[in-house]
Amino acid sequence: MSSEDVDLESSTEKRAPGRKIINYDFHRADRISQDQMRSIHLMHEYFGRNFASSLSAYLRNFVDVKLVNLEQETYATFLKGIPDPTMFASVGMRPLDDNLALEMNPSVVFPMIDLILGGPGIAPAENRNLTEIEMNIIDGVLRLAMRDLRTAWNPVIDLDLYIEDKGTKAQMFQIVSPGEAVIAIQLELKIGESSGMINLCIPSRVLKQLRSRFDQQWSVRRQKTYGNEERRILDLVRQIPIPMSSEIRNTVLNVDDLLKMSVGDVIELKERVEDPVYLCAGGIPKYSGRIVLRRGKKAFEVLKKFN
Repeated sequence: MSSEDVDLESSTEKRAPGRKIINYDFHRADRISQDQMRSIHLMHEYFGRNFASSLSAYLRNFVDVKLVNLEQETYATFLKGIPDPTMFASVGMRPLDDNLALEMNPSVVFPMIDLILGGPGIAPAENRNLTEIEMNIIDGVLRLAMRDLRTAWNPVIDLDLYIEDKGTKAQMFQIVSPGEAVIAIQLELKIGESSGMINLCIPSRVLKQLRSRFDQQWSVRRQKTYGNEERRILDLVRQIPIPMSSEIRNTVLNVDDLLKMSVGDVIELKERVEDPVYLCAGGIPKYSGRIVLRRGKKAFEVLKKFN
């Protein structure tokens, strides 16, 4: 380097092609593990099914909710995918100090409001901001979402979810810094002919705090079945009553003959007198045998057992 013959331009040109150097922030939260992502996927699939049932009963209309995407991204990227205007809520998570975000597209919010007010569930022709009255009307739907989210998260942690604030501009809600990692969950909601998206945003640091709880609750454990446990289950099953019936199953009648039947009619069967009949347990043939007399009562003598 002390020599004056070094050509800086030629040295730059000799760099390996295709290499790109970018800045890395070591304060950035590390990525969520695949096992934890699978657990979150299962939890919110469960939330979608429960929320669909709750909304169907609340709106008195068929509602379908399906999880369509789940990925980790920055909060700024999440906000870029949110329509403007929309219905955006910041949700508190007691006993945690963080918030999650819940967004509902206007394409499903307006039909829900219309259904609540007794209409057919039609969205307005033009996209506009929700009025203060409409924001209050949709509160019932948000409370249902909070209840079903709390149920979905209950195996991991008992959360008290509540609406801290809501509005129509997603950019006005900074639940975390723009560069912080979040888990973006996208669900598709269908109401009649209308469909739109519900977006959930959970800060990655929340999941990092609960990592040990996820591991305890959702990890797959193989447990050995002990002999005394099998015996206990068998003892419980032994007490279950099962209806038994003796049936002749090979005779066929057409509907016309069945309609003409009356008291005193005789039905000629295909079986002979000595042919065996079936002993059915809960309507399923288990044995064949014959009906006999025992101590003055009819009884069934087993001749063959079916597998």
